[in-house]
Amino acid sequence: MASSKSSYAVDQAEALDETFLPSDKLAGRSCALLTPAARMDKVAYPIRDIVLKARQVQATGIPMHWFNIGDPNKFDFAPPPWVTKAIVDALGDSRFSAYAPSDGDPDLRETIAKNEGIEPEKVFITSGLTEGLYFAFQCLLEPGQHILLPAPTYPLYSTISRMFDGDNTYYKSDAQWQPDIDDMRKRINSKTRAIVLINPNNPTGAVYPRSTIKAVADLAGEHCLPLIADEIYDKLVFGEPLTPVHKIAGADIPVIRGNGLSKNFFYPGSRVGYLALHGPRLEKIIPALNRLCNSRLSVNWEMQRGALAAFSQPPSHLPAALVKLRARRDLMAKRLNNIPGIRTTTPQAAFYIFPEVTDGPWANDTEFIYDLMENTGIVGVPGSGFSPEREGRFFRLVYLAHEDEINAAMDKLEAFMKKRLA
Repeated sequence: MASSKSSYAVDQAEALDETFLPSDKLAGRSCALLTPAARMDKVAYPIRDIVLKARQVQATGIPMHWFNIGDPNKFDFAPPPWVTKAIVDALGDSRFSAYAPSDGDPDLRETIAKNEGIEPEKVFITSGLTEGLYFAFQCLLEPGQHILLPAPTYPLYSTISRMFDGDNTYYKSDAQWQPDIDDMRKRINSKTRAIVLINPNNPTGAVYPRSTIKAVADLAGEHCLPLIADEIYDKLVFGEPLTPVHKIAGADIPVIRGNGLSKNFFYPGSRVGYLALHGPRLEKIIPALNRLCNSRLSVNWEMQRGALAAFSQPPSHLPAALVKLRARRDLMAKRLNNIPGIRTTTPQAAFYIFPEVTDGPWANDTEFIYDLMENTGIVGVPGSGFSPEREGRFFRLVYLAHEDEINAAMDKLEAFMKKRLA
């Protein structure tokens, strides 16, 4: 009986679709290459996508200056020793080799909740803030809707929005990279689900003053919208300490705040981030985030114990690091502004600078970056990867390298520009 059904199934498969033929009947036939799902065309990450070309340039023997990725540990920065010690201790404790609770280590959630001024059930530990952003967008965004993004923005936001069939919508920034509130107001409609604030900003290094954040929060309140506050660089500020968005927005505005271990504690490889929910009307988001956490099992438990050490005490490692970063920022900004055909604002936080190419033969910033890389070995990121709608030719560099390397790279950039503008 089973044999008869099997024969019938094969006969039907032959009639309907040759891909179901048994392997012996497919002998000698050629099969087409597997093709990825159409959604993969929506995935792009220009910060890392440029590395393939950079490796080709490197293979020609040109010394490279890797100024494209904000990874402090590729230079002379390291996590605080008390953080790494906590991880080593956890590695020696078999309890932490098990699956961690899906929403995060209870001690870590409690510590973060205390720091944030909320209940532990409103804290979700994620695999870096990257996963937290995926979770937030997945919870909020229906196909055809949009979450307002700054222009320029961290490119991951644009990719996540496309992945969930969102309609990427950007609000403008002024010449000092401050949000344009009037333009933001024009972009809000019935399909708007939230407003993103990246403060301090990546890629520009801008810091938003209290008055700007209050204006955005008032606008969000007027339209009953939540704010997504990406504050992953909140301790790497060169001026006055940054006040978190939720403390300025007030108790009436829902804020989904993102932070983590990667930048403030110079530990991007740890992949420990978190979302903290502040304010009202987020009750239905909590179980949705719990389900998403459950679906991916857990975040590495040993690394979470390192995060616990990080968030349990004052960040005493930062003053010396900020002195080093400020000196490198000042050097790169000064050098860039003295190069013909280039101008830049001076970043107020993080470790990125976002210059503009004001003169030269290049049709766009991608052409400029590839020409620069092939001739000097300087690896930057085209500005269009952060802000596809902004006019002008911008590019992002990191200033994490030692002053000697920054000077060497700027010497090459200056010679390159003088040659192209001759």
